Amino acid sequence: MRKLLVLLLAVYSIYLTGCKDSSPITPVDSSNINLVSVYSTNASTNGVYVLPINFRNYALIADGTNGMQIIDVNSPNLPDSVASYDTDGSANDVTAVTINNDLFAFISDYSSGLVVVDISTPSNPFFVGAINNLGGFVNTSFIDVTNEIAYIATSTGYVQIYDISALPNEPTLLTGYYTGSQSVNGLYVSGNNLYIACGDIGMKIVNISNPSTPQNVSVFNTSGIATDVVVNTNYAYVADSYNGMLILNVTNPANPVFTSKFSGSGQILGVFAYNNNVFTADNTYGIENVNVSNPSSPTKSGYIQTNSSANNIYYFSGYIFLAAAEGGLGIYQPTNVSDIR
Repeated sequence: MRKLLVLLLAVYSIYLTGCKDSSPITPVDSSNINLVSVYSTNASTNGVYVLPINFRNYALIADGTNGMQIIDVNSPNLPDSVASYDTDGSANDVTAVTINNDLFAFISDYSSGLVVVDISTPSNPFFVGAINNLGGFVNTSFIDVTNEIAYIATSTGYVQIYDISALPNEPTLLTGYYTGSQSVNGLYVSGNNLYIACGDIGMKIVNISNPSTPQNVSVFNTSGIATDVVVNTNYAYVADSYNGMLILNVTNPANPVFTSKFSGSGQILGVFAYNNNVFTADNTYGIENVNVSNPSSPTKSGYIQTNSSANNIYYFSGYIFLAAAEGGLGIYQPTNVSDIR
């Protein structure tokens, strides 16, 4: 039986942009996932992306009205603020890629579009430009670094597609693709296909062999609200809110086949795949590590219940990074991760 650990939460006020603290998302119950540290902010941490820059590891967080924060996580138990970039909108998500030897962060900034910031020197981020007038607020984006294409998801159901190969010069609009849904919540590129979490419609697959002329491939209607999607070795993992996480065989993208479902313990909003593991951000519950070595029978191999928001999730170098809304950035270490695929 699991031993239930009940810990007292500290009551505190935050007056700075962010601070190190180990109490805001204190575990209630856990198995094979341990809390390492928390970086708290006075906004809402909605997205996280982790990468090495100049031989140190950094977490970029989309922190709502605070914009983007850059956190040194080279020592995961001591996350430390390096810099921030205050956007005009509300930062929902963030990712980063290198284009033309410069490292750029792409901030999905809701009403302010997709904001591009040079973070080649993490302590000195500076504004490069913004892609706006997209016909809706920006929820998230996916950057195809191989082809230097940006896919931008909007609140009106469109995916706007831009050529960013000329950065830091102005990106070029290639086309817009209408999904038919009320909102686009998640994007993922695998091979020649774009996988789209389309909210009430489910998951759509679009061929992007020529990004200027995306072609419909298929749609898989889900029972919930599709909020995120990742693809790993012929399987798509769809965060479907209260309907859990769906596992679809996409060996033939024209005919995605339902394989199984992981129900989860709350509302699965975000997913991240690593080898035989899918880490889920399970809003109102916490984190669940799902072993998918047998996609037909996924099993929970670890979890940590925090009873706080879990919006988005990232796995890097042995650690889970959780965007926990009012709880800030949580850093966790899973102890039961399959490194074999």
